Amino acid sequence: MTSESTTREQLYHLLQLTYFNGIDGANPDQAVEALHESISWRHTQVWEHDGHDRSTTDTLVGRETVRSFLAERIEQMQVVGIRHKVGAVLTDGEYGAFRAEVIGPTGKTVPFLGWVELKDGKISSYIVMPEL
Repeated sequence: MTSESTTREQLYHLLQLTYFNGIDGANPDQAVEALHESISWRHTQVWEHDGHDRSTTDTLVGRETVRSFLAERIEQMQVVGIRHKVGAVLTDGEYGAFRAEVIGPTGKTVPFLGWVELKDGKISSYIVMPEL
């Protein structure tokens, strides 16, 4: 049991308002504020671009490692013009799941699913994959 239980609203805030808005706003420092220092981060490519396809899964450990990765990848996402929108969020305070979508500049959407673990009010494990 963690020392601090995270509510559904807090998890939404971490995911959308801090993490994804940071990414979409080209601010990796803001994005990683949602992540625990010892984050285990696993991301299977959702929106295919710049040679990144759904066969690509990146696995990273540590907030600074994720920040460095995002700093580089965010530049590519800005050129492509995609953004992220979190829909449904569920949590029991220690674990959570969410459904979201990547939205392209023409309005095309690609749904994805995520699973998180929470520690000290931050995301300590993050797993994302395309829905289909």
